[in-house]
Amino acid sequence: MTRTNLNAGELGFPSVEFERYADDAVLHCATEYQAHKVRDALAERLESLGLRLHPGKTRIVYCKDDNRRGSYEHTSFTFLGYEFRSRSAENRNGQLFTTFSPAISADALKAKSQQVRDWRIHKRTGSDLAELAEWMNPVIRGWMNYYGRFSKSRLYRLLQRINTYIVLWARNKYRRLGSFKKAKRWWTGLVDREPGLFVHWAWISTF
Repeated sequence: MTRTNLNAGELGFPSVEFERYADDAVLHCATEYQAHKVRDALAERLESLGLRLHPGKTRIVYCKDDNRRGSYEHTSFTFLGYEFRSRSAENRNGQLFTTFSPAISADALKAKSQQVRDWRIHKRTGSDLAELAEWMNPVIRGWMNYYGRFSKSRLYRLLQRINTYIVLWARNKYRRLGSFKKAKRWWTGLVDREPGLFVHWAWISTF
């Protein structure tokens, strides 16, 4: 991601900041009026270069929180796998307030869930747990490091689903674990003996 200020000699808005990655960008404007002016100036500049703003992706978003009143047609946006929208948060005194903040987007979460299903962990009974961990941990760690920076609890169900697949793997590999009670006992003993075996157990170790 590249963060910089718009050059006054380019668009005429030196106070407007933006983030850009490839051809996706988010521009921060103080008012709706300024947002329209920046969008028009940017469209004009791109047209002079033989380019144009994507009509389906270009929108003005109202970043509503406790400090901003009123309403607007668009109140959320996605960028680099994150969804930015109003969310409830808790301050140091335990009081709830509304903030405009990021979390893993629904599309990104769906894609990761599909990837976990495609792993077919429960079918890999020819591997042992150490081999599974060595293969899976780098990917899971990447998800945690990237998407866990904000609202990491949004990842918990995904990580818990991985645990469920590991239990299914054990029940397929070891027929003696056919009952839920026996599988639960095996899981509890495993987490107690090797709490760091799978990187996501630092966050959630239930299934």
